[in-house]
Amino acid sequence: MKYRLGATLFVLSILMAGSPAAQDARGLLQAADKAIGASAVNSVQYNATGWIRFLGQNFTADQDWNRVDLQSYTATIDYGSKSAKEEYVRVQGNNPRIGGGAGFPIVGAPRTTNFVNGNAAWTLNAQGQPQAQTGEAEVRQFMLWVSPHGFIKAAQQDPNVSVTDRHFVRTGRTLKVIGFTTMGKYRATGEFSDQNLLERVVTWIPNPVMGDMQVEIRYTEYKDVGNGAKFPFHIHMHQGDHPFLGGRNLMDLAISSAVVNVANAAQAVPDAVRTAKPPVVNVTTMQLAPGVWLLGGGSHNSVAVEFRDYITVIEGPLDDDRSNAVIAAAKRVIPNKPIRYLVNTHHHWDHSGGIRAFAAEGATIVTQESNKDFYERIVLAPQPRSLSPDRLSKFPFATTGPGPQKLETFAERHAISDGTQTVISYHVEGLNHAGDMAIVYLPGPKILVSADMGPPAAGTPAANVNANSVTLYNNIKRLKLDVTQHVPIHGNPSSHADFERTVAPAAAQQQQTAAGAGQ
Repeated sequence: MKYRLGATLFVLSILMAGSPAAQDARGLLQAADKAIGASAVNSVQYNATGWIRFLGQNFTADQDWNRVDLQSYTATIDYGSKSAKEEYVRVQGNNPRIGGGAGFPIVGAPRTTNFVNGNAAWTLNAQGQPQAQTGEAEVRQFMLWVSPHGFIKAAQQDPNVSVTDRHFVRTGRTLKVIGFTTMGKYRATGEFSDQNLLERVVTWIPNPVMGDMQVEIRYTEYKDVGNGAKFPFHIHMHQGDHPFLGGRNLMDLAISSAVVNVANAAQAVPDAVRTAKPPVVNVTTMQLAPGVWLLGGGSHNSVAVEFRDYITVIEGPLDDDRSNAVIAAAKRVIPNKPIRYLVNTHHHWDHSGGIRAFAAEGATIVTQESNKDFYERIVLAPQPRSLSPDRLSKFPFATTGPGPQKLETFAERHAISDGTQTVISYHVEGLNHAGDMAIVYLPGPKILVSADMGPPAAGTPAANVNANSVTLYNNIKRLKLDVTQHVPIHGNPSSHADFERTVAPAAAQQQQTAAGAGQ
């Protein structure tokens, strides 16, 4: 005990004296502060156009995120209140219409408005009413401190801020790089030019799929914006970069105007957000057929299937919390049996964010073969998850075994059967949403499980039937599946008879249109 206390006092004495690295960093930060007037900037508002992408919704796991255009973009940051407002209008533009994400491909020009104030985050729904987004608050607040002025302010508050030289061989430049920690756990580094301008930030935020997910922000084309302040008029951001994946572009902004110390920049927290209760993971259970259970109660469903000696679960969505609750529910309705398989419909992050919990459970992950490298080398790999540790990172398997995570992949078809129950995954053809999409068929009860393909509400006019639902219809016909009940990952079960009556006319119209175009 004496030794440990002595060591602690020794460390404190060093911190109080101030290390040479910290002193050098503070000198650079003072110069950077002077260069862009950060200390005098209480708030900033800027307007832009450009493009934005759908994180985690690419067509295949090895591609960049799917892109749409930004018709307008406005951000307002108030540093004193730790608040910000982001408002943008997206349009599809001439971008490829492949990939997923809510509202993609874009129809019309929908507006999105996001807010943060300290530990509160919210958005506006279609009626303009505030909706709490408590889980987004921490990261949104952190992003204030990697903005050009925010970086300098936050770095100056870290007693352990440091600086190093970094030489970039390909450009022949040597830059000063500042590193600091804020909010108790978030680490950020910033590269400064010879003019003491912040050119690039590299940092990390938590993500269920990627773990400590890298974020890169590039700031260029600094201009005077009044009050002795400068602001970059070009901002380019990456999220999800990885050595095995390469770069993943998220946003590019061409700034048209920027002003500092704007009036009324602080964002007040609405009463509906302030009094909102934290979201609770809720899993409801409903028997669909003997030994087959719908595990619902949230935005994404799962299905548990009982075999003679084990359980198969279809879909591990969202995150660790959701999947751990699904695992508990599956074991409750099918007691005394292990979960041997987790069948994944596709790689989109809202559908794969919980597969690590099933891997920690010891289950084999079944997925389409194009996901093999992404899942083995990144999603299930033991890489840093310090910002939000999950079950698998807290309780990893030994590298030497027994019981390492397993992956079973398939090209077109995969079957799990023990003579009492059968679950078959089929690769979907002709879908623009995801190149690896699978539908999952239970031939015994004639149940078909699908993701992001409807089914539409019974009686939906043919003109309003989503193209993904038509693709599902065409694949059912191609595979000659005898379906009685549809069980979507999003929404409620429905009959195949309703699906036929609703989607068949839309499919016929699509065939006629295609035939006419070919003449």
